[in-house]
Amino acid sequence: MKESKIVSIILLSAVAIFAVFYLSTRNMDMPQNQAMPWQSHKDSNNNTVVFNLTIGSSDLTDAMRLLGSEVKASLFENEGKNPELEIFFSSTKVGGISAKVILNLIIDNANIDILAANIKESMVMPSGVRKTTFNLAAESSMFGLKIKSLTFIPSTDLSQDTIISRFGKPSSVDVVEQGLEYWYYPTKGLRIIVDSDGKEILEFYN
Repeated sequence: MKESKIVSIILLSAVAIFAVFYLSTRNMDMPQNQAMPWQSHKDSNNNTVVFNLTIGSSDLTDAMRLLGSEVKASLFENEGKNPELEIFFSSTKVGGISAKVILNLIIDNANIDILAANIKESMVMPSGVRKTTFNLAAESSMFGLKIKSLTFIPSTDLSQDTIISRFGKPSSVDVVEQGLEYWYYPTKGLRIIVDSDGKEILEFYN
């Protein structure tokens, strides 16, 4: 009985923390001095810094202050691979650029146990990947999780000339198939997926 009361108190506290954070950030003005995606770089510890966020060091709270609080959190599990916790910003603006942003967060077994105890919905997608969403108690436990990678999808297509003029020429290019290439910028901690038929995708990681 005592354990049940303790768990209830913890869950209520977590929900309260989430509510306070949401209410305090939902109408927050975006900073005017945000860095641009082509200004990403490696710091003295060889960690990627993009939009003033340091991959592996900055956490979800830092990102929400920068990108907004309207997010969706999902855990993706694929057989034979480590589970991936993704935070999806469906609409944000960074440095005047409208985009969608996906954060992958660093999780361990303890985090997974917390998530497993607070599942809202779980389903297997046609690809065979299981997608799980969570209640507020689980979501509030994510605030301090560090960023593993950041995916930036601009709302407008980027031509190859525009990419080169902003980011420079890539160090290497992998041709995946006709019309689809991976451009690598190791000093920027960046891979750009260049798609002639779709949106360009910028992936920042260590």
